[in-house]
Amino acid sequence: MFLLLLDRFFFLPGRMNATWEFKKGLFFGDPISYENIEIINNLEIRINKTGKSYSCYLLGCYYGNLYLLETQTLQYTKYCIIEKSSFLD
Repeated sequence: MFLLLLDRFFFLPGRMNATWEFKKGLFFGDPISYENIEIINNLEIRINKTGKSYSCYLLGCYYGNLYLLETQTLQYTKYCIIEKSSFLD
């Protein structure tokens, strides 16, 4: 239990620093970058996209996936990390 709390408070925000692509669930706008995500506390986040604000519970960020739970409808959403392509470099 201690390791889960340690991970949640210290390492989770660092793993969220990426650009995220919609996979399934509620659509908040594609893609979501770390600049669009405001961490209110380690449990709740706010996503600001195209003039709208979405409030979600942060379930986790593991193995290249971002798991969210929308606060009003309690619907689950999954986003995947967008890998940088060496083609454009």
